[in-house]
Amino acid sequence: MTTEQRGWTRLLDWEGGLNARDLGGYEARDGRETRWGAVVRSAALGTLTEAGRAALADYGVRTIVDLRLPDELDREPNPFADPGDHGIAYTNVSFIDPAAVPPDAVGTLAEDYLRMLDHYRGGVADAMAAVAQAPEGGVLIHCAAGKDRTGLIAALLLGLVDVPAETIADDYALTAELLRARDLEWLENGPGERAEREALLARFAPTAEVMLEVLRQLTERYGGVEPYLLEAGVSRGDLRRLRERLLPPAQAG
Repeated sequence: MTTEQRGWTRLLDWEGGLNARDLGGYEARDGRETRWGAVVRSAALGTLTEAGRAALADYGVRTIVDLRLPDELDREPNPFADPGDHGIAYTNVSFIDPAAVPPDAVGTLAEDYLRMLDHYRGGVADAMAAVAQAPEGGVLIHCAAGKDRTGLIAALLLGLVDVPAETIADDYALTAELLRARDLEWLENGPGERAEREALLARFAPTAEVMLEVLRQLTERYGGVEPYLLEAGVSRGDLRRLRERLLPPAQAG
């Protein structure tokens, strides 16, 4: 059955939502493709309309892993946080440890990401465990804009199943397209001087080169995604469960 017949699609147009897309259909180095509907990424869900929430559920999402900090949850509650007839399990696993002293945000965006991966290994391990141990059905991971924390977790998931770095980087860079309207509105109407806003957008632009550098450095420092995840505290059982969630079984030779 084709992906069109099943209704799968890369970009998910959920009314009121932002930066939502499926991580399915990416070819791993062994020729298998990541499962459609297994893991979805997005921005925060508080702006979804009733129709948008229904579309999310209809797409097969059965677990939401919210990577935001507690104060972010207070400002914009997740519409699926409370149990209801939506049938979706919700868990908050903050990528960032709210009790930790944050690393300095200096240098390039790739350097910022690498400091986050070093500094918040516990949050990374908890997020991976939440995806691995989720019940049957699609898992949606999100943070605020679906760019940084979500982008790193998505990259680690795809890297774990040996999707090529270039493909992972291209998926990450889709965020620039999907947030363009929001960014342009902020550029025109945000606080401060326009030149300062332009500099910030350039500094934090989600380009493919940023993620390629992150993945290159993970290989150089740890030996790759799997060794990094093991050092972060992800169990081998959860690594196996993540692979089973993301990839179909290998065909016997």
